[in-house]
Amino acid sequence: MEKFTNAFKKPTIEFIGGFLMIAVFVAPFLIFASSRNDIYVDGSKSGVEDGSVSRPYHTISEALVHANDRSDVHVAKGTYEDNIEIPSGVKIFGTSADEVVIQAKSHRKVVVSMKSNTEINKVTIKDGHEGIWIKKNAKASIIDCVIKNNEKDGIKIESGSTKKNSAINITDSIIKDNGRSGIFSQKHRLVIMNNEITNNDSDGISMVAGSSAWIEKNTIKGNNGSGISATLDNSDIWTKSNTYRSNGHSGIEINAYGGTGRIDVNKSKFINNDKYAIARISRGNVSASIWNGLTSQKNNTFDQTKQGNISSILRIN
Repeated sequence: MEKFTNAFKKPTIEFIGGFLMIAVFVAPFLIFASSRNDIYVDGSKSGVEDGSVSRPYHTISEALVHANDRSDVHVAKGTYEDNIEIPSGVKIFGTSADEVVIQAKSHRKVVVSMKSNTEINKVTIKDGHEGIWIKKNAKASIIDCVIKNNEKDGIKIESGSTKKNSAINITDSIIKDNGRSGIFSQKHRLVIMNNEITNNDSDGISMVAGSSAWIEKNTIKGNNGSGISATLDNSDIWTKSNTYRSNGHSGIEINAYGGTGRIDVNKSKFINNDKYAIARISRGNVSASIWNGLTSQKNNTFDQTKQGNISSILRIN
């Protein structure tokens, strides 16, 4: 019995020692590999610039020239006239959306283009052709920003994966007074939460067929089109706890071309929209059974809807 116990203890001690040795040599490498580097921008400064706290770059564009896929760009208070493209892996942080403004230098161009694994946080983006353009197959985050007064869409999203780990995240932002939709998205995975999407000249949110989305706790009001315009075909869209108020068409407009899909409307408020709370539009000769993919939960509330709560199936050829 003693021999068995000693034999058991010896490899256990060796294993622990080996594990500690691995930790000593591998852990610093992992920390180094995952670390990010900071670059600073301050447009009020002059003189030598190298991106450090004491010698910040004077423009965001210059900072992005020197950024890599592990760079965090910190932007000081000010208005920056620029049109920028955020390289893959780079994150931009302002002090607050009230204090940091990126205003289009060329009004015929996008103000901010975003590549994959990028983020922009606490910045106002305005006066461009589009406010933000998210490139094809990109994963990106827009957090606590104001996107306003752009000629076309506030945020335009090219097509990409509908998998959850490829989502475009738009949270805690104000998207207003844009010349077309607040958010326009090709087929992609979207998470849209806690935003104010108001007074855009077309729809608040517009999504094409095949979209996948989670849309929760947004105020969507005063848009000249519908609050949300979506296509049922091949889509998987879940909406919860949103308020749709005083939109020029319907609170939600759903188009169907004949393909099956799923759209769920849950715990939402529809107030004073000019047409329907929820409009169902069949584009062509579409089977009525397709509409089984739309679910309006009993916990939705409707108030002052001018033409009705949920429309009959409206056929447009």
